[in-house]
Amino acid sequence: MVFESMIARGHETLVFCHDDASGLRGIIAIHNTTLGPALGGTRRWAYKSEAAAIEDVLRLSEAMTYKAAAADLPMGGAKSVIWTRSPDEKPTESLARAMGRAVERMGGIYIAAEDVGVNTQFIDWMAEETKFVMGGEKVAAGGDPAPFTALGVVSGMRGALRHVGRSKSLKDVVIAVQGLGALGRNVCQIAAGEGAKLLVTDIREELIEDAVKRFGATAVPVDEIISAECDILCPCALGQVITANNIASLRCKIVAPGANNVLDDPDEDAAMLSGRSIIYCPDFVNNGGGLLQLAGLWCGFSAAELDRRIRNIENVIEQILKDAEKMSSAHAAALEYAKKRLEAGRKGPSTPRVRTTKGSATSAQGSA
Repeated sequence: MVFESMIARGHETLVFCHDDASGLRGIIAIHNTTLGPALGGTRRWAYKSEAAAIEDVLRLSEAMTYKAAAADLPMGGAKSVIWTRSPDEKPTESLARAMGRAVERMGGIYIAAEDVGVNTQFIDWMAEETKFVMGGEKVAAGGDPAPFTALGVVSGMRGALRHVGRSKSLKDVVIAVQGLGALGRNVCQIAAGEGAKLLVTDIREELIEDAVKRFGATAVPVDEIISAECDILCPCALGQVITANNIASLRCKIVAPGANNVLDDPDEDAAMLSGRSIIYCPDFVNNGGGLLQLAGLWCGFSAAELDRRIRNIENVIEQILKDAEKMSSAHAAALEYAKKRLEAGRKGPSTPRVRTTKGSATSAQGSA
């Protein structure tokens, strides 16, 4: 079944990692390296089963390939997961170092980064064992990618607003934010600073109280945020929150995700959203700001170039939504957009490729 799943999604490599001393149970999935070495976050999660962990890492790594391609990066897509034994299990230095050693053994084909359940300290611990990790503060470069992901998400919102003929200003735009982790809080901060009206929720009451106090947000029960009446619904928690069972209850005009894989069945659900005239900003494009920041630093982009590329998500989303008018959905249009670049990479060296070397990344065919 594992090989069947890999073949169906087009994966190149799936590696299982175990360390008895730290208790590490890790999986690294390399989906596609056509454009360069594969970058993707390391997620710590208490999966219900080994099968669930495998499915998640395969699904997430595939999305990273399209995210990197859509962002015009000379990198491929990957992901890794650490299967914890309970939701309350605390991250430890020994666990991080064991995962770092596993990444190092990949020889640079995989570059790890921060994801759910992992913070900058965890990344720095990993970086004590491997050169191939981004998103730390003291040892690994990059820092927390959440502010840059949030900037990209808000840029995507602007592209969607322009697509429907509205001003790209967020003033008085009602935005429902599901999830108030680092990403959700950063989205709220940017949007509130521009005068947006925020509806917020999280499973942690203290984060809701903080958002109400800091951003003047209105609290909404967790089980009501998806169907809240708003201009823009912005899921910033885990994936698969929009499904065939709840699309009919949506009362938003635009879905602009911060989270990965927010649609349970992207092909069917995106078409259903289109059928209801709800604008969908494909998640792997809309939330690409964090990837752009970390991958751009790895590739040696300047700060000005990184900022330009992240803000350009606005124009990419607008173009994809225009293309989607002739297709079944915005998801289909975004996939075609990304796959065209992958195909160009297969045909020749028109796109710069990153070559990893010991401790660095250089361009094999000119500067990135």
